[in-house]
Amino acid sequence: MELFESWVYENKELENVISEENYIDLLAFNFKSREIKNFIKSIIQKHFDWKEFEKYRTIELLKNIKSGNIEIVLASRKLRELYLEQEEEIKRPFLTIKLAIGYESELDNCPIESEYKLWNSNALKKQLEPVEWYRKQILEDVNQELNELLNPEFKVIDLGEIVNIKHLHETFAERLYFPEFYGNNWDAFWDSISGIVKMPKNLTLINWEKFEKTFKKDSKILKEIIKDYNNQNIENKIKTVGNTS
Repeated sequence: MELFESWVYENKELENVISEENYIDLLAFNFKSREIKNFIKSIIQKHFDWKEFEKYRTIELLKNIKSGNIEIVLASRKLRELYLEQEEEIKRPFLTIKLAIGYESELDNCPIESEYKLWNSNALKKQLEPVEWYRKQILEDVNQELNELLNPEFKVIDLGEIVNIKHLHETFAERLYFPEFYGNNWDAFWDSISGIVKMPKNLTLINWEKFEKTFKKDSKILKEIIKDYNNQNIENKIKTVGNTS
């Protein structure tokens, strides 16, 4: 709750967004109270979208990880915790599954810094090996997802990681914030990008050549959809880029 408390005092616009009575109550509230979560939700849900605060929380966590303020193992646990909370609260988390859960499972047996004293030096070194294996990739993913949250007009989706068409639709739904009722088919995909969600100004699909070779039929369908979308949109565009790896 320290993060939210800081946000309340730093956000001068809050007084203009919520009622004076709620604003005074918020400033006076004991943020260490066990009822803080319910109190905050009751105020936020009256005045603005809960998603805005969740987006803020996500950005702040990613910034702290990128700057090194949170060590990697603890960071992986905090990412997973935030993802699961957002999955419950807003259905579509601002983090990808890969970053939020994939790495945490790989680092599950690694101790956090405060637990180092419980290990002898040789055992600790062995136990922390996975941290060095994944550190660079985690930080790269953190940086990419942070940049996309700070610059929502630009988004990159890697089609080289797709394992099947169900996974493809799930990836689009996750990265483009499709509604919960998204039907995982091309008709639903077109409906979503053409009117249901706010699309980024520039959406780049990388590793297209690999995707095209692996999923010949569906890549042709997607290619036609992209063509139709680009023809109907002057500002927003979807482009494909060949292999990047």
